[in-house]
Amino acid sequence: MTEWLLLRVARDAASPWTWAVVDAAGQLLAAPSDDMGFSLQSAAAGRRVALLLPGADVTLLTAVLPAGNEAKLLPLVPFALEDQVSQDIELLHFALGPRDPAGNTAVAVIERTLLEQWLARAGEAGVKPHAAFADSELVPVFPGQVTAVLVDDQLVLRSDDARTAVMPADDPLLALEMFLAPATDIASVPLAVYAGQSDWQRHSKKIEALRDRFTSVKVQLGNGGMLALAARALPQSLTQSRPINLLQGSFRPKSAATNQWKRWRLVATLAGALLLFHGLAQAWHLRRLKAAEASLDQAIGQVYATVFPGQPSGGDARRRMEQRLAGMAGNANQPGELMHVLAAVAAAGQNVPVVKLESLTFRTGAAQMKLGAPDATTLAQFSQALQAGGYSAQVTSGTTRGAGYEGQIEARSQSK
Repeated sequence: MTEWLLLRVARDAASPWTWAVVDAAGQLLAAPSDDMGFSLQSAAAGRRVALLLPGADVTLLTAVLPAGNEAKLLPLVPFALEDQVSQDIELLHFALGPRDPAGNTAVAVIERTLLEQWLARAGEAGVKPHAAFADSELVPVFPGQVTAVLVDDQLVLRSDDARTAVMPADDPLLALEMFLAPATDIASVPLAVYAGQSDWQRHSKKIEALRDRFTSVKVQLGNGGMLALAARALPQSLTQSRPINLLQGSFRPKSAATNQWKRWRLVATLAGALLLFHGLAQAWHLRRLKAAEASLDQAIGQVYATVFPGQPSGGDARRRMEQRLAGMAGNANQPGELMHVLAAVAAAGQNVPVVKLESLTFRTGAAQMKLGAPDATTLAQFSQALQAGGYSAQVTSGTTRGAGYEGQIEARSQSK
C-alpha cells in the first residue's frame, strides 16, 4: 500500500477539517493538522487522498443483488433499498461494498448534495480525493469484543462481525443495548473505548459507570483521535475490501488521462478539423485531376481518330495509340516523342476546342498539322496553347475556306 493523506471532514460546518499522512503500516508520519493551505497541498502531492466522512451521515445497509460489476449493479441499488431509506432515492448517492458468502452486498448511502459540498470544499483547498470513506468503518475491530469511539459527542460502535452504528454519546448504556442483539448478555461482553482528551472529559463519568455492567471496560486515550484510529485500521481494511469507497458512479475520480484530454480537447478538435479540411481539399484536387485526365483522354481519342482514320475511337485510345506507335519503325525515341506531341495537341484542343485537327505529319522533333478554325486569330490562339505546353509552334500558312479558315502549324520541342 502506498502512503495516504487522510482528510477528516468535520460534521459541523464551522469546525475545521483535520488531516494527517499515513504510511504503509498505518502509522501517522506527523501529528494531525488543520492547516488547509499550502501545507495540505504539499502533503497531498504524490500521495493518495482519502476523505473521512462523518459516520453519522453515512447509512450502511445490505441489499440482495444479482451477480455483476459496479456499472451494472449501481442503477439497481436505489430500487432494491427504496423501502429501507426515508428520503427520495433521487436525492441519495449509493455506493457498493463487498458481497458476503450469503449473497448480501454491503451498500453505503449518503445525501448527494452533502457529498458534493464536501468534495467542492476539498477542491477549493487544492486537493482531489481518490476515495471517500465513512470514518465509522475504520474503527478497529477485535475478536470477541465491542469497540466504542467517542468523537464529536457521538459514540461510534463496532462489533467483531464488522457491524457499525453511530449513536449519541449522551447515554452510552442505551446505545450499547440497542447496538447489541436482544439476546446478548451484556455482562459477558468486553468493551474497548477510545477517546480524545476533550471527549473523555465530557463523557468519562458515563463511561466509567459501565464498568459494573460489562465483563471488562478498557479505555485508551489518545491525541490523534479518529485520524489515528483510521490510520491504524486502513491497511487491513483495504485488503478486505472495506471500507466502502463512496466515490463511485458519477463521483468516480477522473483519471489523469481524462483530465489531460480535457485540457487538450480544443487543440485536438482544431487539429482534427484541419486534418479533415486537408483531406477534403486533397479529395477535391484528386477529383479535378481525374476529371482533367478523363477530358484529356477524350481529346487524345479525337486526335487518334484523326491520325489513324478508319480505326474505332472507343475504348482506351491512349493505350492503343502507344501500342501503334511502339510498332512504328525509325528512331527509338520516335514513339515517345510523338506521344508527347499528341498529348500537347490534345491539351491545346481543350483550351481552344473550336479548332479541328484535319491531319498530322510527324518526323523526329517536329510535327506538321493541318487545322480548321473559324478565323486566323483562333488558329493563332491554338499555336499559343501549344507553346504553353512546351513546344515552339508557329503558323506556317493559312487561307480562308468558305465560312472558315484553314491553316498549317509546325510544332517543335523546345529541347530541340
